[in-house]
Amino acid sequence: MIPIRVPKGFTLVEMMVVVAILAILATIAAPSFNSFFDRYRVKRSADTVSAFLINTKSEAIKRNATVRTVFKSTGTGWCAGMTTANTCDCTVTGSCQIDGVDRLIRGSDFKGVTLTSPADGAMFSFTSLRGAANSGNAQVQSADGLLVRVVVAGTGRIRLCSPSGTGNVGGYPVCS
Repeated sequence: MIPIRVPKGFTLVEMMVVVAILAILATIAAPSFNSFFDRYRVKRSADTVSAFLINTKSEAIKRNATVRTVFKSTGTGWCAGMTTANTCDCTVTGSCQIDGVDRLIRGSDFKGVTLTSPADGAMFSFTSLRGAANSGNAQVQSADGLLVRVVVAGTGRIRLCSPSGTGNVGGYPVCS
């Protein structure tokens, strides 16, 4: 008796069906990936602004002097610089330095994220007395409208929150 050979592998038609199904699934999943990346960018930028302000507060306590973070709108977005002077222009190299090192964050590092507040030239000043500061907030917003607020209290406390509704970013408390 001659053994029957069972063909191994897939036919061209079977492979085409599998590729078509994968293409349909990828098309359905693509918008959720855009939403995921948008959420990631706004979270990363808010965390960076918060960390920068915490660093400013630490520098004020360490130096026993007032240290400021100055925000500026630029043609390509926004930037923030840290200084011991009364002001700095983060668009000018060497303007925002401490110990000869530029202390900057640039909005261009966060594609599609804008700093909607504070106003151009606004600053947070942290004093050496327990890092007390002028109160206010900075808001970072994604192109899709996701919003995270960095809130600075007069005591120097820095916290992150997100408003309720469509602009809410999970993982942060709701702003009151």
